[in-house]
Amino acid sequence: MGVPYRFERGEDVVKFMVIAAASSTIAASVALLPLSYGHALSAGQMFWNWWTWWQGDLSGILIVTPLVLGWCGRSDTAWTPAKRIEALVLLLLLLLTARVAFGELHGFSFEFVILPFIIWAAFRFGQREVVTVIAAACALAVWYTLEIGAPAAPANANEALLVLLAFNNVVVLTGLVLSAVLGERARAGLELRRRHDELEARVHARTRELEKANRAKSEFLAKMSHELRTPLNSLLILAALLRDNVERNLTPKQVQYAKTIHDAGSDLLALINEILDLARIESGAPLALELGPVRIADLQGYLEHTFRHVAQEEGLAFSVTAEGAPESLRTDARRLQQILRNLLANAFKFTRHGAVALRITTAASGWPPGHAQLDQAEQVVAFAVSDSGIGVPRDQQDLVFEAFQQAGGSSGAQYGGTGLGLSISRELARLLGGELCVVSEPGRGSTFTLFLPLRAAPFAA
Repeated sequence: MGVPYRFERGEDVVKFMVIAAASSTIAASVALLPLSYGHALSAGQMFWNWWTWWQGDLSGILIVTPLVLGWCGRSDTAWTPAKRIEALVLLLLLLLTARVAFGELHGFSFEFVILPFIIWAAFRFGQREVVTVIAAACALAVWYTLEIGAPAAPANANEALLVLLAFNNVVVLTGLVLSAVLGERARAGLELRRRHDELEARVHARTRELEKANRAKSEFLAKMSHELRTPLNSLLILAALLRDNVERNLTPKQVQYAKTIHDAGSDLLALINEILDLARIESGAPLALELGPVRIADLQGYLEHTFRHVAQEEGLAFSVTAEGAPESLRTDARRLQQILRNLLANAFKFTRHGAVALRITTAASGWPPGHAQLDQAEQVVAFAVSDSGIGVPRDQQDLVFEAFQQAGGSSGAQYGGTGLGLSISRELARLLGGELCVVSEPGRGSTFTLFLPLRAAPFAA
């Protein structure tokens, strides 16, 4: 018939119904020919005989064929003890309801209380159990119709038979369609879950590949940085000796050349150190943090001494203030100095007129919500570096924290730098249990604020 052992889709049920209707039409038409020759029947009688015969054949095919096909294969139901008890309850309630609907309550309208049991079977059991419940319901309907005469409404036996056949066909159609649709939905859910698991596995595999490639890149950068620093340090020592010109045997022009070599080498060494730090952070290698007390006054003095001459050369006002700040905090002094040096160096680099200021205070908010260490800290210290420079557009304020990126795209060529300072500073801030944030407006300057807990353990990555 072209129908599989399982009606897997609604289209299979429709196909089966069409084949059953066509088969019943052929059988009823062929059987009616000898009857018309042997009996003088009117056209109306011929039609009603053909109609009754057709419905009977159709009902038989619809009931028996799915039952045979269903029991030719294995059940889809997992027969646990609870499922067996449920099946027994379903059977007993079906018998009781059929007795009441077909036997004690005479009326066509009560026959369809059987349908909820078909729906129950379709939702809770496999297709074999559904067709079995359908066959049982139809058999009970036939039994009570023959034995008790229910339903009582039809005027003659032919009408009673037609009502019975119509009822059976509705029950079969309801059960098969529900079973097929629910089975299709369940298979679609399994397929979706399978594809989801497959996609998730691919994503995990791809993520592991990317992590492996990233670690390899970072390890390469770290090794290359170490290899480059060794000869570069020798070059810087020799350039410093020539620049100092202790023996006074070099001309001023030669001393200037030596100073240029030393400055360029120092910039290159700083770049290599930044790449080395970034490579360690990206590869997941632990950075050695030396946590201890850092006095705010000492930090002020160090930064003022480091950048005072820069401010004088650039013609900018410069100040370092500590208003309401604690006397000290527990953190890594070297990493804190590195972060603040990067922030102040950027401020001077992008500021042509006005002022650069570092303000150290305590803070109760300002960092992104959900930061566990800052939210739970006894006290938070804020280091706010402000300038009156070019500023950062709002849509680029996240970009400036990415490696090798600078605001405006072309500002690197105009102002110099590699775009590593802020990226490393944010990562170091997080390693210290804090966060680095920016507030900026193009043309009016920027404020980069480092939030650190007063006393905190290193950030757990």
